[in-house]
Amino acid sequence: MSASPDRRAELIAAAVGDDLDDAEAAELRELAAADPTVDTEIAQLREMTDILGRRGPTEPWLESATPPDLRERILVATGRSPRERSGSPRFGMQRFGMQRRSAGLAAAAAILGVVVGGGAVLGVDAYRQPADPPTAITGPPGTLGAYEEIAFTTSAPSVDVEGGLVAHTWGTETVLEMEGISDRGPYEVVLVDRSGVERPSGTFLGSDITIECRMNAAVLRQDVTDIEIRSAGGEILASAQLPTAS
Repeated sequence: MSASPDRRAELIAAAVGDDLDDAEAAELRELAAADPTVDTEIAQLREMTDILGRRGPTEPWLESATPPDLRERILVATGRSPRERSGSPRFGMQRFGMQRRSAGLAAAAAILGVVVGGGAVLGVDAYRQPADPPTAITGPPGTLGAYEEIAFTTSAPSVDVEGGLVAHTWGTETVLEMEGISDRGPYEVVLVDRSGVERPSGTFLGSDITIECRMNAAVLRQDVTDIEIRSAGGEILASAQLPTAS
C-alpha cells in the first residue's frame, strides 16, 4: 500500500497521539506492512515525547513572538516549499531521498503539539490501546465523587424528573433529566441546608424535548436536606427530601 506524504504523516501523528479510529488503525497497519520506516518514525516520535514528558517544565511559561520565517521553514521541512520544489541546490537533491521521513517527523511533531516551555506533552502508547474504564465511585450520601440518585415528587403528572447529586469538596452538583416541562419558564433549582437557608444552584428554560442539566451550589452535601425546582413565580414544580449524609 502507498499513501501520499501528507496522509502518511497524518497517520503517524495520530498513532503517536493515540488518536486513531478503527479504520485509520487498519490503514496504518497496511501502510506499515509495506513500508517498515513507518514503525521507525513512530518509535522515534514516541521516544522524543517520552523524554520531554519525563523532564517536564523547568522554567515558567514564556510568551515569544513567532519567527517571521517559521512558515517557510516548516514548508521546507515537509517538502512543500515553493523554493524547494523549484530545485534549489540547497534542498533539491535531498528532498527525494528524505521527503517521506522528514515530512512524517515534522508534520507529526506539529500535529502532536509538543510544548516544551509549557510542559504539555501528549501521552504515548501503542497504535490504539484501549484504556481501562474508570472505576465508579460508590458510598453513602456525601461520598466525594459518588453519584447519589434522588427520587423526586412532581406537582403535575405530565412532569417527570430524574436525577441525583454528586458531592464535591467545593459544594454539591445537581444532575437532572426532565421531561414534560414545555412552558418556557425560567425555572430555578434550589438546595436547602440544615438551617433552612436556600442555596441557588442554577436556572434553566422549559423545552418540548428532554432537558438535561448539571448545576452547582456552594453548599456541602452533608448540609443539604432538600432540593426544589421552582417556577419563576415561586411554585414548586418538583422536590425531594434527601437522606442524611455522613
